[in-house]
Amino acid sequence: GGTLLLDEGGVVIPTLFESTDVPGFPAGPTGVDDEYRAVEAGRSPEREYWARLARRRPDLDIGALWRDCSYVRGEVLGLIARLAGRVRVVAFTNDMAHWFGDDWPERFPAVARFDAVLEAAKLGVLKPDPRAFRAAADALGEESRRCLFVDDLAANLDGARRAGMAAELFDVTDPAGSTARVARALGLPADEPARRRVWSP
Repeated sequence: GGTLLLDEGGVVIPTLFESTDVPGFPAGPTGVDDEYRAVEAGRSPEREYWARLARRRPDLDIGALWRDCSYVRGEVLGLIARLAGRVRVVAFTNDMAHWFGDDWPERFPAVARFDAVLEAAKLGVLKPDPRAFRAAADALGEESRRCLFVDDLAANLDGARRAGMAAELFDVTDPAGSTARVARALGLPADEPARRRVWSP
C-alpha cells in the first residue's frame, strides 16, 4: 500500500532544458546555471526563474515551449506500469495550469490515468511549504508517513520530509537511475517485475 506522489514538470514530464533545442536556452540542471541552482536550493521560486528568462529573452514564449515540447518520460511510464494496483500514484504539481490551462491532464493520457491529480496552487499553498504536503495528504485521505514524494528540486523534498513524508530526488540527468531508485524505495527490484510485497511504511 501507500501513495507515490510525483512532481510533474521535471519528473513525469521532462524539463524544458531537456526537451527544447532553442539556441542559447539556459542550461538549468544540465550545466552551469547559477540562477537555476538558486531554484534547486529553494532560494528562488521556479516561476520567478521563468519570468526572468522571459524578460531577458522576449523572443521566447515559455508557455508555448512547454505546450509544444512536453511529453511523458518513458522511464516513468515503465515505473508506473510496474506499480499498477500496488501503490496509489498521484501527480502533485505546483501549478501546471499556469502553463497548460486547467485541462492540462487531458494533454497527457498517462497522467489522466493516475489515481489522482493535485495542484498545490488550488490547495492554497505551494511547494516547498510543508503545509502544501500536509494539504495533499489530507486531500488524499492518506497519512503523510505512508507517502513517498519524488521531485527534481531538492528544496521541495525538504518540505515533504518536514511534513512527515519519505522523499526521493529525481535527477533529470539520469532518468533511468532515478526511476530505479524510486523503485527500490518502494520495495521493487530495480530491474525486474515485482513478485513480493511492495513498500509498506
